[in-house]
Amino acid sequence: MADTYTLTVRIDSYEFSGEFYFVGEGYSTGEEVLKHVAADHILAMKQRPHVSEYLLETLQKAENVSESEYRQADSDVSCGLHFDVDHQQFRFWVGDHTAEIGRQPTKGELRSIAEDLPM
Repeated sequence: MADTYTLTVRIDSYEFSGEFYFVGEGYSTGEEVLKHVAADHILAMKQRPHVSEYLLETLQKAENVSESEYRQADSDVSCGLHFDVDHQQFRFWVGDHTAEIGRQPTKGELRSIAEDLPM
């Protein structure tokens, strides 16, 4: 059986507030999820001038799942992202650990943050 993860993406902005849910395979630690999945969402969000562009891109890829499917997933690791778009604040959490991420993170900085997460 493959390693599985769940990822909640919470977005707060004057344009939109809501959550998206992702369930995937191949990663069983917060470090792996941040490096290989969450980093892509963070970089996509920071490169879009409007939240709607990120939302359309995410919905077109159809990677997200329903909240009930997310809640039923028996994952090895549960993680979350929080985007405070108006203040350009990014936060990643896994278990009881939260990592604050700067306004303009690079892929290298995100990898470094991921490596500092507790196992």
